[in-house]
Amino acid sequence: MQFHFWRTILLALLTIVVPAFSMAQLPSPPDKVGRETSPAKTDEIAAQHEGGYILLAPLGSNDVNVMDRQGKTKFQWPGERRPGNSVYLLDDGSLLKTGSLGRRGPHGFDAGGAGGVVEKISISGEVVWRLDWVSEKHLQHHDIEPLPNGNLLLIAWERKTREECLAIGRHESLLPEGELWVDAILEIKPTGNSGGEVVWRWSAWDHLVQDLDPKKPNHGSPSKYPEKADINHVSLRSRLLGKADWMHTNSVDYNAELDQIILSVHGFDEVWIIDHSTSGAENPGILWRWGNPQAYCHGSDADQELFKQHDAQWIQKGRPGEDNILIFNNGQGRAGNYSTVLEIKSPLEKDGTYRRQASGAFEEAQQIWKYGERGQFFSPNISGAERLPGGNTLICSGANGTIFEVTPEGEQVWKHNNEIGGGPDGAGRRGGGGRGGALFRAPWIPPTHAILKEMKSKEKKPETETPQKGTAL
Repeated sequence: MQFHFWRTILLALLTIVVPAFSMAQLPSPPDKVGRETSPAKTDEIAAQHEGGYILLAPLGSNDVNVMDRQGKTKFQWPGERRPGNSVYLLDDGSLLKTGSLGRRGPHGFDAGGAGGVVEKISISGEVVWRLDWVSEKHLQHHDIEPLPNGNLLLIAWERKTREECLAIGRHESLLPEGELWVDAILEIKPTGNSGGEVVWRWSAWDHLVQDLDPKKPNHGSPSKYPEKADINHVSLRSRLLGKADWMHTNSVDYNAELDQIILSVHGFDEVWIIDHSTSGAENPGILWRWGNPQAYCHGSDADQELFKQHDAQWIQKGRPGEDNILIFNNGQGRAGNYSTVLEIKSPLEKDGTYRRQASGAFEEAQQIWKYGERGQFFSPNISGAERLPGGNTLICSGANGTIFEVTPEGEQVWKHNNEIGGGPDGAGRRGGGGRGGALFRAPWIPPTHAILKEMKSKEKKPETETPQKGTAL
């Protein structure tokens, strides 16, 4: 296969180039991360937005805020640390918040999205439960997902040594930092006021394939095993090229009806769906993957659809497009560097499996809806989108701290530029502490939520903060 030939040449070149250049990062995206036309805080372009409130947790702020559609803070949970990165408002009005243990990350886990702490905080601001998922071997990062049974899913880096990676078939030129962080998905059952029990686990480390050494485990062609992750896959468009943060999984979402989980795997430019009903040797690995078939030696550059995407999620029941998948496609590395929001339909069968092509590759997704075109808006990292009950879509262009709502026809009907935690240069500027107003996401809060009663009795005005230093995203 032509792709396989060029992949072999690439590995040979990396053997020479990596030591010489110490795997220098690709150039950072330009300072201008969006085409904003004015510094206005909130703009109700038409009386068509769907109301409700917005949950704001700026990456440069310790506090979490409930904001109304006029841009006013109506409620606030003061905090001790920045998010790391996601926050969720639960049905009872309590907050489930990840927490960062420092920009550089503890124990050398110094990549964007580093967390380590998960807290449940009551409406009154009391921390009623806390989990510390941090050690020299692992660290929680980016996202969590509250489950219907009261447990939660979290994403964790798990450190693998150089020796472990070589033994499993990783090419030595792809270990410039002497280690690899492999992502695992854990289900945690909270215990008491702190800690939790791991009741389910999935790791890419248990579902690998390599085609370099027939004497090592999991030998085979990645094209023949699309349900496995190629241990030697690298993304040439990524600033993480060759870094220990191999997968950089940045979102996790759960579908209770299917008992399946969808992951946004940034390092592969793909979304993966995995089974939650099995674990260990019984788990089939990747049930379906989409976005970049070259990640398992199929297709070409022309077939790549996702570029450093975030926030892959099933559209909620009862909302237009229910059970379809919504993705914020950042577009980092795509010609023109522009972002889009995609609604897709997966090739799901009635038995919960996914169709494959005659070649063995997974069948492609069907695009149902798309917002964004070249030159319209761009957020190189973070960000998210959510389908609202009336059919509009709320979009968070996170790197520049901009939230806007669009109709199914693509008309923008509301817009807000976040200034909390952003510093004098605004959320989208680099350096000088200017990225603090950036937003991982901006979840929508319905006007019937339980938090509203408490908001009426405990409304808070925005407090002036001293901007903190920028966060690596």
